[in-house]
Amino acid sequence: MSSRYKVITIILVVYLVVFFLIYGLSNIKNGQRDLTLLVGDNTVWDYSNKSWLNITREETLDSLNWQEYKVFLDNKYFGEYSMWYDDNKWYAFNSNKTAVKMEGELIAYKANYDLKIKEFETKENNNNTYVHQVLKDNNLSTSSQMTVNNVVNFDIDDDGVEEQFYVISNAFASDFYPDTIFSIVFMVKEEKVYSMYTNIEKANYGNGCKPYIRTFLDINDDDKHELILTCAKYSVQEPEDMLFQLNKEKFDLLISNQ
Repeated sequence: MSSRYKVITIILVVYLVVFFLIYGLSNIKNGQRDLTLLVGDNTVWDYSNKSWLNITREETLDSLNWQEYKVFLDNKYFGEYSMWYDDNKWYAFNSNKTAVKMEGELIAYKANYDLKIKEFETKENNNNTYVHQVLKDNNLSTSSQMTVNNVVNFDIDDDGVEEQFYVISNAFASDFYPDTIFSIVFMVKEEKVYSMYTNIEKANYGNGCKPYIRTFLDINDDDKHELILTCAKYSVQEPEDMLFQLNKEKFDLLISNQ
């Protein structure tokens, strides 16, 4: 091979390597993500082509049986297990098809990428400055008794600063009887309130729901997190699971199981 052809070959190889580093890695990272997400025993979501779908048909649920999932309990990694859905409940089996006992709130997934699920701590709120502001904004008394008044600190937008997520409700009261049932979830960032979920209705036996943040997760592998909010309902009613994403100045509801 002549020196000229060697030089041309080297230039071509270098060009292809640089082209891959600039565009190839980006295309891999931004490629199609396929995800099946189990949220407790009541919710199955499918994510493909940047679209969400509730899986509710029995035959579709049956097709998910004996597939391997990464299982998390109370947001802690539990292991990889084959899952089986029967009588409205998920069961886990090891490689020998021996049942494995699961204790805690279930999140499980199978995907063509690594889904990041984050641990966090829910604390009782002892500073009601923003709670009172939100109650006033919703024409509710700042002296309202509550069954839930919690706060979670979490950096949802990966800017190095934790935001505060407040969860307040007077649903399912046992020792007081409100005329109005409310459940409100909001975020505070740089002293600004961002509304996420608000449900206010006239009290009626067994109505309303009690919300809590179930998990934070990174659906798009972009280090910016979504969150699943669950609202427990009275008696045998299925809880409502909702997936929210922070979109600049507001929260978008991506999908709900109801």
